[in-house]
Amino acid sequence: MIKIDPTSFIPLYEQVQTGLRREIALGALKPGATLPSIRDLATALLINPNTVARAYGDLERDGLITTRKGRGCFVSEDSGTMPERDKIKRLDGLFEAAIQDARKAGADPSEIRRVFEDRLRSVFAEHGKRRTS
Repeated sequence: MIKIDPTSFIPLYEQVQTGLRREIALGALKPGATLPSIRDLATALLINPNTVARAYGDLERDGLITTRKGRGCFVSEDSGTMPERDKIKRLDGLFEAAIQDARKAGADPSEIRRVFEDRLRSVFAEHGKRRTS
């Protein structure tokens, strides 16, 4: 599900947010889906529960998740109907994080572009195969 890099310059709570945003945007977490409890996700990621709580709080303020007292956290029913400008903003954030990590690993712009384009082709080719099956 979510991957974090403790050596990244990106704060852990932002990495958790980015991972959840990606899962929601890709449809892996559908509207109404139950999220792991703060404690369970923190344990799975080997991070402090306060870090997950901060990420969940920010996502709730952004309207992507909802909290129901005593029942847990859920993907917002409105998360699938994101306005275009919010989609672009989310994509920009995801790409920014990926590019910064690639630069940290020593990749130059042409390498980043090549890997991105290869991956994009691969994902959409695989998506087309699943549709026709």
